Amino acid sequence: MAETTTYVTLKRAAKRLGVHEQTLRSWEKRGLIRMVHLPGSGYRRVPVTEIERLQTAMRAAPLASGVRIVSPRRDPDSLAQAKALAEAVQAELVELEADSNLDEFMAESRGRSWSP
Repeated sequence: MAETTTYVTLKRAAKRLGVHEQTLRSWEKRGLIRMVHLPGSGYRRVPVTEIERLQTAMRAAPLASGVRIVSPRRDPDSLAQAKALAEAVQAELVELEADSNLDEFMAESRGRSWSP
């Protein structure tokens, strides 16, 4: 008996993995995920087995890519801390001179540029 594979849309796969659809397209280009392209339209479908494989890998090594996956915390202390940080960033941005730009600001504050 032949095994049937279940496929889902790119949108549904991205939602299940907690990433943006463009991230999945990028992963496909880099060979990190296998997708099927529908004949004629070229729309992508993602095998459920690939989603499960990636979910397992993401749970097993959340720091392997340099990105740590954390669940948002909704407790009052965390929300207050986030609000205070956002207000500090806003205050710092207000103080910037009108002639400075994002690249100059980033280089000054973090030592890098956002431009390629």
